[in-house]
Amino acid sequence: MKRFNQVFTLLLLPMDFLMVWASFITAYFVRLDWTAAEVSYIQPLPDYLKFTALLALLWIAVFCVFDLYRFRGYRSGWELLGRIITATSVALALFVIGMFLAKTSFFSRLILVYFWVLSIIFIFIGRALVNVLKQWLNYYGAGVERVWLIAEGNIVIALRNYVRTQHPSRKLLGISGYFDKEMLSNQLSLDRVILGAELDRDAMLQLIRFCEDRSIILQYIPSLTSLYASHFTIDTVAGYPLIELAPTPLSGWGRIVKRIFDFVLSLIGLVVLSPVFLVVAVAIKLDSKGPVIYAQKRVGELGKLFTFYKFRSMYAEMSPGLGGVEADRMLEILRASNEASGPMFKIKNDPRVTKVGKFIRKTSLDELPQLFNVFIGNMSLVGPRPALPNEVEQYDKTARRRLLIKPGATGIWQISGRSDISFADYVQMDVYYLEHWSLWLDIKIILSTFRAVLQRKGSY
Repeated sequence: MKRFNQVFTLLLLPMDFLMVWASFITAYFVRLDWTAAEVSYIQPLPDYLKFTALLALLWIAVFCVFDLYRFRGYRSGWELLGRIITATSVALALFVIGMFLAKTSFFSRLILVYFWVLSIIFIFIGRALVNVLKQWLNYYGAGVERVWLIAEGNIVIALRNYVRTQHPSRKLLGISGYFDKEMLSNQLSLDRVILGAELDRDAMLQLIRFCEDRSIILQYIPSLTSLYASHFTIDTVAGYPLIELAPTPLSGWGRIVKRIFDFVLSLIGLVVLSPVFLVVAVAIKLDSKGPVIYAQKRVGELGKLFTFYKFRSMYAEMSPGLGGVEADRMLEILRASNEASGPMFKIKNDPRVTKVGKFIRKTSLDELPQLFNVFIGNMSLVGPRPALPNEVEQYDKTARRRLLIKPGATGIWQISGRSDISFADYVQMDVYYLEHWSLWLDIKIILSTFRAVLQRKGSY
């Protein structure tokens, strides 16, 4: 359901661009052919088209500022129309000011007037077409949001009407007066829980964790309990303020911005560092027998397994997954010397590590293939440390929050001591990160990672 809404929100970008551009073109021909006022001078159409195609990007930027790409939608068409009129007027004003400062006569005043009227109409129609397509798909079952109400008394009627009338893309699966974990677990593809009943503190926390673990949206009447997190939006239902919690800021546009950031930087990294990849691969191959790349199953976002890549730093016959039964037996013997806390396993003088392996671990060169994981999208540049399945099996409820986002090639743990910090500190840092994410925080962590690697603190 979330991906469905994201796709249609992203579809608004090219649609708005097309409609703004079409409005400029229509205004051009209206001024040229359909008005009584004499045309003294007007730019040739090819030059006009090139300029207006670039100019349309200004409108998209202003629309972003005026929250016209909201994943949650709008309360009514009138609210949307008001935002379009305001944003279009501001963008047009900025353009006129720019023309005045540049002392250009590229556009006639009538073209601007015609464009202002036409753009409002065209943009609204374009968005209506996208919404019709979305509703058509909803009618055939695609993208329908499945909702469960937990409510009692008069609020049940208000919430039920809210789901059925104001949001036709939502399907009400059922209503209960209390939180029943087993009952909700049996609901297939549950997308949203709306809480309008009083729950005690423990039940409320269980419900929050239940929704977090399954990536379910939770809304509730705020008088029921104090706010669980700072990432929320507010709606109104029959006079009741309805708050929607987001487990992390990495939802909606935050998720998309982070993915674009990861994709671009990982692609640059793979290209720029390709000579380093080659040198390390040759060194590993000359040092010991076995594959250059070590592939291993790790736990990713929402507990999904993915193939994790590193440069091989151990002797193949002693590497878990490569050395067979003997390698597993060696690992069990070494567990008695484990120097890490919690479910993690680390020892400083690991006899399984090769000579080249020690160097690439110290310099973190063994981590470089994770850029490919980031590029294909099952990891992020910054995030929680990617965990092994047997580690996740030992997680408590707090530690499982690390699985709400993609694991990272680096993170706060990387710049705060790496292998020297405890597992409890790992968890605390990761929870802080997922609750306070920002693009600037990612940039700071990446820059600090280079310093931590050069200092080689806590790496082994």
